[in-house]
Amino acid sequence: MSAIKNEDGIMAQSKDKAKERWTQYCSGLYKDEGGGDEMVKELESIFPSYEEDPQDILYTEVEQAIHTLKNNKSPGSDGITAEMIQAEGEQLIRQIHAL
Repeated sequence: MSAIKNEDGIMAQSKDKAKERWTQYCSGLYKDEGGGDEMVKELESIFPSYEEDPQDILYTEVEQAIHTLKNNKSPGSDGITAEMIQAEGEQLIRQIHAL
C-alpha cells in the first residue's frame, strides 16, 4: 500500500482509510469554488485578448508553411502531396494567401 496522509497530515493506517482519502482528494479537485477565476484574470492580463482579424495571415507565413511541408508523405483525401504544392511555386502561394 502506498502511503497517503489525511488532511491533518496523519498517515492513513488502512487501505479503507487510504481509499477514503483518495476519494476525498479527487472529489475536491473537481469542485468549482471560483478558484480558477483568479487564474483566468491573471492570464488575461499577461496575454491580452486576440483582437486581430483571424484572416490576417501574412504572405510570408503561407510561404513558410508551404516550404516546410515534409516530402515523401502520403497525400490527404484530396490526393495532393506536399511535392505537388511546392512545385507550383509563387502562383499557388498567392492563391492560397488570397483564400
